Amino acid sequence: MQKTVEQVGLAKLVESNVRFTRANIEGRKTLLCVIYVQHQPHVTASSEEISDRLTQDIQTQLLNQDFNITPFKCL
Repeated sequence: MQKTVEQVGLAKLVESNVRFTRANIEGRKTLLCVIYVQHQPHVTASSEEISDRLTQDIQTQLLNQDFNITPFKCL
């Protein structure tokens, strides 16, 4: 998470919590990622824009690492 947040450059990572949940979805493991970030001082993007960009980039990073996941976002 930290690497992806840094690469995007819109925010600084404050805290993250990543864990597998006990959800019972056959053939899949549910990975729950909760991240807290703070705007970079020079960034004019809205919180929603930053959230969308980080979500997209984190999901892409996980998929590129061949995790057996179906990305989604829930706020």
